[in-house]
Amino acid sequence: MKIMAELFNPKTEEKILEFWKRERVFEKSLKLRQPASKFIFYEGPPSANGRPGIHHVLSRVYKDIICRYKTMTGFYVGRKAGWDTHGLPVELQVEKELGLKNKKEIEKYGVGKFNQKAQETVWRYKEEWDKLTERIGFWLDLKNPYITYEPHYIESVWQIIARIWKQNLLYEDFKVVPYCARCGTALSSHEVAQGYENVLENSVYLKFKLKNSKNTFILSWTTTPWTLPGNVALAVGRDIKYDFVKVNNETLILAQNLKKDVLEEFSQKVLKTVSGKDLIGLNYESLFDIRQLKNDKSYKIYPAGFVNTEEGTGIVHIAPMYGVDDFNLGNFAGLSKIHTVNLEGKFIEDFGAGLKNLAVKSQRAENLIIQHLKNSGNLLRVKKYQHDYPFCWRCASPLLYYAKTSWFIRMEKLKKKLVANNRKINWVPSHIKNGRFGEWLKEVKDWAFSRERYWGTPLPIWRCKDCLASPDPAKRGGAQIAVGSLSAFDELSPKKLNKYIFLRHGEAENNRQKIVSSYPEKKKYPLTIKGAKEIEKLIPWFKKKNIDLIFSSDLLRTKETAQIIAGALNKKITYDKQLREHDFGAYNGRTHEDWHSLFGDKTNQYSIRPPSGENLKDVQKRMIDFLKMVDKKYENKTILIISHANPIIAAVSAYQGYKNEETFNLGKKYTIDGITGSILEITGHNWPYNNEGNLDLHRPYVDELPLKCGKCGESMKRVKEVIDVWFDSGAMPFAQFHYPFNKKLEYPADFISEGVDQTRGWFYTLHAVGALMGKGPAYKNVISLGHILDEKGEKMSKSKGNIIDPWEVIDKYGIDALRWYFFTINPPGEPKHFSIRDVEDKLRRFVLTLSNVLIFYKTYSKVSKSDFYNYYRSWTSMALLDQWILSRLHQTIKETRKNLEKYEVTQAARPIDEFIDDLSRWWLRRSRDRFSGKELNAVSAVLKNVIEELSKLIAPFTPFLAEYLWHNAGNKESVHLEDYPKANTKYINVKLEEQMAAVRNTAAKGLALRAEAGIKVRQPLQKFQIPNPKSQTKPKAQIPNELLELIKDEVNIKEIIFGDKFELDTKITAELREEGLIRDLARQIQGMRKDGGLTPKDAIMVYIKGGADLKKIVSKLQKTLISEVGAKKIEFVGVVKDGLLIDRHFKMENEDVWIGIRH
Repeated sequence: MKIMAELFNPKTEEKILEFWKRERVFEKSLKLRQPASKFIFYEGPPSANGRPGIHHVLSRVYKDIICRYKTMTGFYVGRKAGWDTHGLPVELQVEKELGLKNKKEIEKYGVGKFNQKAQETVWRYKEEWDKLTERIGFWLDLKNPYITYEPHYIESVWQIIARIWKQNLLYEDFKVVPYCARCGTALSSHEVAQGYENVLENSVYLKFKLKNSKNTFILSWTTTPWTLPGNVALAVGRDIKYDFVKVNNETLILAQNLKKDVLEEFSQKVLKTVSGKDLIGLNYESLFDIRQLKNDKSYKIYPAGFVNTEEGTGIVHIAPMYGVDDFNLGNFAGLSKIHTVNLEGKFIEDFGAGLKNLAVKSQRAENLIIQHLKNSGNLLRVKKYQHDYPFCWRCASPLLYYAKTSWFIRMEKLKKKLVANNRKINWVPSHIKNGRFGEWLKEVKDWAFSRERYWGTPLPIWRCKDCLASPDPAKRGGAQIAVGSLSAFDELSPKKLNKYIFLRHGEAENNRQKIVSSYPEKKKYPLTIKGAKEIEKLIPWFKKKNIDLIFSSDLLRTKETAQIIAGALNKKITYDKQLREHDFGAYNGRTHEDWHSLFGDKTNQYSIRPPSGENLKDVQKRMIDFLKMVDKKYENKTILIISHANPIIAAVSAYQGYKNEETFNLGKKYTIDGITGSILEITGHNWPYNNEGNLDLHRPYVDELPLKCGKCGESMKRVKEVIDVWFDSGAMPFAQFHYPFNKKLEYPADFISEGVDQTRGWFYTLHAVGALMGKGPAYKNVISLGHILDEKGEKMSKSKGNIIDPWEVIDKYGIDALRWYFFTINPPGEPKHFSIRDVEDKLRRFVLTLSNVLIFYKTYSKVSKSDFYNYYRSWTSMALLDQWILSRLHQTIKETRKNLEKYEVTQAARPIDEFIDDLSRWWLRRSRDRFSGKELNAVSAVLKNVIEELSKLIAPFTPFLAEYLWHNAGNKESVHLEDYPKANTKYINVKLEEQMAAVRNTAAKGLALRAEAGIKVRQPLQKFQIPNPKSQTKPKAQIPNELLELIKDEVNIKEIIFGDKFELDTKITAELREEGLIRDLARQIQGMRKDGGLTPKDAIMVYIKGGADLKKIVSKLQKTLISEVGAKKIEFVGVVKDGLLIDRHFKMENEDVWIGIRH
């Protein structure tokens, strides 16, 4: 590849992308490591129904750097892409697009159509995702992704669920769950954890009137006034002290140490103090008159361990249907379990307050409740309260805690295992292990597993209602089963399955002539003699098969084939137009070559439809419709179907559950294309197929699939729920390879990385599924990434207008600048206050600095392999400056490798930043003159080696920049096929590095003294005094004479002397002044050479016009100036010349000077 040594820019990256694609570098990097040990990486599946954002770039480059690094250190790192395709995010988008407002409208529209739309929607932005993934340099196998909606993926998920069922870890129960009324489904605790928002709401202090008392009230407090109609009890702490307080004409009871806060607005007098146990059993009057809630246990005071005095009144209002603690107390006390709110989140009745059909979280409902309490004398006060409240993680509706029937996984039973497995994981940052993640595991709740939705993996539980209701425990025990495979559908089929034999017709005249012929037959093509004999030879075989039924296409060639077989077997033929040849449309009667030229790849026959004809999807649909009809009508039959190549291939592939793109790659077992008279045998299935003829395990098709009850023989039906979408992605270690049906299993992952929010998302579900499968931790190392915020530290959102478009950043600055920014701006776990200025800074200080080093190398260096090796053989005689830069290089390699091994990416990158600074701002600047002298070959060899080693070192971090450096250093293959560099301790010289640090510090002191004196650096000075080496605190850092020369060059002084302190001789003699003027002239001329597009090798003529003093100085020091600027001649002129390459006017010491250059 030819990558020009131009200044590195986004277009350079695009050229490199083309090189990678053309040369298949990613694939080569994998093949190169194939015999090696595997490093297992899991890609957390994104959803392609939304555009990728800047936060996706962050997570993908962090994944990429580790995968690239491990590949270069010798591992085979498979990188299978994945797509998360189910769940509420997709459903809500489809609802919006179809104008559907609720579940009733979805069901009216049709679940099948709704799910079909959902499946289409998930791919809306796939092309953009793929494009961005490629552009940012994230090497990922995008051609063979795992897709969570595919049948084989779902089958693996079902297998896991069946295993959980067998372990008695999956159960159905009626209890309080977080519930989204808008979406109509329960949510899991890890979903709830992602949707908390800090809100300011009304809290209500209530007075419950004790029965049999004149004016005595017990005070309670709630932040959810909507739950008050459902109140049936109050709870107190048995050992909490409660005061009876006189307020106006009423006696109020509340916790002693909350009295001050609650009654701050009232004058008060404590009448007496009691313990909570003294209040137990007291009755009070209800707030609302709801007959259904009344029984002998209702409206009493009960003790409860969850009551505390941290806030409120120390008395908790209990509505058993709307709180976990409330529900548990209700079970214990036998309280009424009656809903006052329906599943749509609306009040069922008025309850004397006009509440019927109002949304419980609406302001109107709250106002009516508060007004009712005022009117009844039960309201003490309303106070604003700021707290965290859970909202639906997808639709942003406030959640309700709501008692309902749901399915759960017993995660609490696995708590010890979850905690123990976490101890084996390396977390970056480390505090998450025992902090955010560890604390979550300690408080783990049973997984609310089911969702009352549509587009998701169906919960594979089938139940027999009769057996479930039976008084016989044996029958009830087998009334429900978890189906874990497609084969179980066949085993539990209510009907015995058919066997199918597909026969392609014998050779016909159109086959011989290579003509495609479909209905209507423009010309009748009978079987050839050869074709008839092909079929006759099969008769003995068919006689052994006990054929029950024969169905055939009604085209001549299939009719003749069927007649030969049917005649021999004495069977009737049923002709069916659904078995006809692929309709070639406008191509009917044309050559095979014409037909195949329409598609290119055979698989395209599924998508490309010829004019007036069918594509293979159309053929598949009618063939599967035919098989579904036959399966419905017949059972336990051996059925011969005589058809044509494409219809048979499409039918067999789809019926067996293969994807369209797999159809023509199923191997010899299913090969009939081009082979007339060929046979395919398959067993019938009790599987669900959708309207397109594809195996589809989603609703409604799976719902329609009856299974036979093993106890009573009657039909079992599937429960209506789908599962939590997070289980899909949590099961990906197993489902991505169709485990256990395919024995391939890559477990656990060596590395994963996602945003910190995934500690309660994918990180948790991977961990949970691993524990449920008894496989130990699902991952060994994890980098948890902080959120990307705007510059002010605020969350990015469309409404705020602070969203960063990753494409804009990449197009302007290039991806490597953005990658380097993400790796170095702060540690990965910390939030990033995204700033374009910081990206620009990384571009300038890292990317462009290295690019300029490369351009300098290409411009000035001269090196061959022999020079390189010869110079390195004489390591000890190498210039100290070169020994130093190589020491720094290998020290950097050592530090970077050490930190990458620990997954500490920022700590790995920062030493490289420091090295680039050393290389460009010290070694290169102090070596410039060496590139034009006798050291040219040696110094070029050093720089070439540094560039090559540095290319490999930065390859995982900035893969484009690394490739650019590598190729321009004279290499043809990709740097990403190289091994990662190892530090050579031979080159590491700590003492020399300390000495050079002293040199640079000393030079910095000298430059500071120059600045104080107002003397520019180009003006030579005579002396610079530095402290005597014997007085230095670090003897190792004493500066050798060779390095003292560097100080002289850097500070631009003639000699260094030793004394007690730093001191600069600022006296400028006439001779020093002349040297300074010549240096100023040289700088101007060099700048003009550059502006004129000249290379260092281009000789020039220089013309100068100025005063007599300048002419005298130039004449005196002409040789020096000619040498410095690469001129053939310098001529002092009296008038400005024309026809020059470039000329310039400027002032020197307040004198007008003109310079012109001719090439």
